[in-house]
Amino acid sequence: MPSVCIDCGHGGEDSGAVGLGIFESHAVLEIGLTVRDILRSQVDVVMTREDDTFISLPERARIANLADVDIFVSLHLNSATNKDASGFEVFTSGSDESVKLAGHVLNAHAQSFQHQRNRGVKRERFSVLVNTAMPAVLWEGCFLSNDAEAEWVANDSVRVEMAQAIADGVLSYFGMAQTIQELTMEERLVRIEKHLGI
Repeated sequence: MPSVCIDCGHGGEDSGAVGLGIFESHAVLEIGLTVRDILRSQVDVVMTREDDTFISLPERARIANLADVDIFVSLHLNSATNKDASGFEVFTSGSDESVKLAGHVLNAHAQSFQHQRNRGVKRERFSVLVNTAMPAVLWEGCFLSNDAEAEWVANDSVRVEMAQAIADGVLSYFGMAQTIQELTMEERLVRIEKHLGI
């Protein structure tokens, strides 16, 4: 069975970005736990954290490396001094396999959220990307510094659909996915309702 380490950014005293009272650390933990729940029947999932605990950047990489997972996906919500900045993007260290993984995650998100600005795949030497031994990406789902996006991601259904898109990207990378574009809107709503417990 393929394996993934899901890294929910920030945590504990490190809230990350904050917008309209929404803490990045709380939102990405919720998204990450939903990704875990969606994937675990098909993929071995290791989490760097499963509650509101601070985990250092070296420790996050160490957890993934010790578990010897196939891929690493770090989850974040963005912030910028320009309050108009918006959209989603996926960062990679630049290795061929991490760029491939980033493309799958980016495309799955783009299919789910066609109204959002697609900022593309970008190369960056973030600690968790360069210190992990496997293909690694860092997903930024929206900008909490943008009031409209912060209000949007405050919706439970949006966070569930974000988690579904990330899971779809992971499964697609492993060659296991039914791509999101093959799902009808009704099927996508059933997925969301299932994970919301409706």
